[in-house]
Amino acid sequence: MSAPDPRTVVDPTTGRPILLAPKRQRRPMHTGRSKVDARCPFCLGHEADTPPERDAVRDERGAWRARAFENKYPATQHHEVIAEGAQHHEHPCELDLETWRAALELWRRRVAHMESEPGIAHAFLFKNVGARAGASIAHNHSQVIGLEQLPPRLQLELERQRRADRSLIAATASSAESEGRAVFANRAFIAFSPDPPKLPFETWLAPRDPHSDFFDADLDLLAEAMLAWFQALDRGLGRPDCNLWLHRIGARHLADGETFHWHFELQPRTGQLAGLELGGDMYINSVPAPIAAAQLRDGRRR
Repeated sequence: MSAPDPRTVVDPTTGRPILLAPKRQRRPMHTGRSKVDARCPFCLGHEADTPPERDAVRDERGAWRARAFENKYPATQHHEVIAEGAQHHEHPCELDLETWRAALELWRRRVAHMESEPGIAHAFLFKNVGARAGASIAHNHSQVIGLEQLPPRLQLELERQRRADRSLIAATASSAESEGRAVFANRAFIAFSPDPPKLPFETWLAPRDPHSDFFDADLDLLAEAMLAWFQALDRGLGRPDCNLWLHRIGARHLADGETFHWHFELQPRTGQLAGLELGGDMYINSVPAPIAAAQLRDGRRR
């Protein structure tokens, strides 16, 4: 008996969307204790193990560095996977600079393409690394999912920005270096611990220019920042499972002349979400931002 197609419903008590996706129960697990003993479907030469390729970034020899295809177990009607790196590496810190640039280039193309599809209000990009972070495939990959509306978190961020009449992302990013919360910075981007972080070792990566457009960002500098950011995570915490997501809001949701300070957020899975987080949407954090940033900059204390 085939599982029903994915659909979006709304929780009437909160107004939050819920994605019903029964097909995802069938995902084979290649991570964690219950992983299957099977070859990796995302490695070079195993392309027949995935749905047909939709897009790719290739090197000068024509070999792919990053490759996009439909998710076999979708959460919505529009759900894609982007495999990053033809060779089998399981943590983003292991990717080289060229692979990071290819991944970022493909991220932008697939987000733009998905948001051109009828009925798609927003393309949400995210990365799950490791079983504790929800990954079913160990090979480096990200996902882009087409949504019928802005996620509630992004709606809230936009509302707060409008009330303040300024970029609140820029406010916490601009003081990060002077307050010891910066993890890495180049001339265009800064990775930092926000003030305050919701959970231990939460970090963000944002363009220095609050009016920057994700689709026009310098890919070389962004790839440099991404690699340094994940290397800091490896250095400070020892390659933890983690989640990464992109927060950006397209022009269709903004007023004339309005911009949104796009940024990436990264959460290592060093602890557990418990009753207050899950039941109250409130957070407990035991590691202050400057201490977390210092540990990521300088490495674990021996």
